[in-house]
Amino acid sequence: QAGCYRRYHAPLSRTIFFGTPPDHMKAAADAAVAGLNAGIEAARAGNRAGDIAAAMERELWKVGIERPNRCGYATGLAYPPDWGEHTVSIRTSDDTLLKPGMTLHFMPGLWMDDWGLEITETILIREDGPAEALCNIERKLFVKD
Repeated sequence: QAGCYRRYHAPLSRTIFFGTPPDHMKAAADAAVAGLNAGIEAARAGNRAGDIAAAMERELWKVGIERPNRCGYATGLAYPPDWGEHTVSIRTSDDTLLKPGMTLHFMPGLWMDDWGLEITETILIREDGPAEALCNIERKLFVKD
């Protein structure tokens, strides 16, 4: 889903599990949240887009998850059916320098053979300090009994 204002988009995803999630999914969700937090901390003006992906990957490795594909892209003023800008691709090999005012959908979804999980944020690169999340929904695996 995405919020939209005058064609500017702020995509956001959360996963809801109905029942009791298995332990491996809870561990993956915790690692994904830690990776999002680490990636947002790395998302600073002057760093590379690849620094965001590397920070995310380090957290996932702690629970044995390898996720070598991209984990986000530039977003902003775009036209249907796509809100992406097709410039920055958040992956370890992307050397694009982050600049204040850039917006990115940081979306390290985990799509496994028999389960999946998404906890994503749209972030704004600021003049100083870590990126700012444009939404304020708690980062976690939501569980509905």
